[in-house]
Amino acid sequence: MVLCEPAQDIFDGLVVASPAGDRYVSAEDVAVIHERGVDLAISCTEVAASPRPHSARRIKWDLDQPPARLWEEIENWLRAHLPPHHTARDAPLSHAQARLAARSRALKLARDNPELAMEAGIGRPDLPGADHGYVVDINHAALGVIGTLPGLDERLARQIAEARDRISGFASLEELGMVVDLTGDEVERLRGHVVFLPN
Repeated sequence: MVLCEPAQDIFDGLVVASPAGDRYVSAEDVAVIHERGVDLAISCTEVAASPRPHSARRIKWDLDQPPARLWEEIENWLRAHLPPHHTARDAPLSHAQARLAARSRALKLARDNPELAMEAGIGRPDLPGADHGYVVDINHAALGVIGTLPGLDERLARQIAEARDRISGFASLEELGMVVDLTGDEVERLRGHVVFLPN
């Protein structure tokens, strides 16, 4: 059930079913609201320790008897009523900022300490547990991973992988561009998305 504060008509919190019974979770403890449900910023133990819901609060939606387009209705209502700086409102932006920060950290690590970058799995989203940093290591990544880069189709990704194998890797984006004969636009689309860790 999603609750709202009738006097202010803003998102106030949720009632969550827990093994300890229904518990009220305030809006501050809601991390993300999406079409599959809700992610909380607190643990199950903290939910169980949360207060019981106040019966005086108005129930906006009862999930036991949901309307036909429940999550779309909830999402639209929340966009209109969440406080401006609530984290659930900014989840997509926060995720984008986190990806940019991780990418910047990965690029710096690859430049400053390539050995550590290789050990961490920078540029290797194909390796389980790798801290890939949202970049691709052209010298080590699988063909399928190279093909996910912006502006590359399967043919060009295959051409890059074949050239890499033929010359035992590239030293830089500029060398990749020259060897594979990429256009200036293709090189610039890759900038900031690729690293070239030594073999």
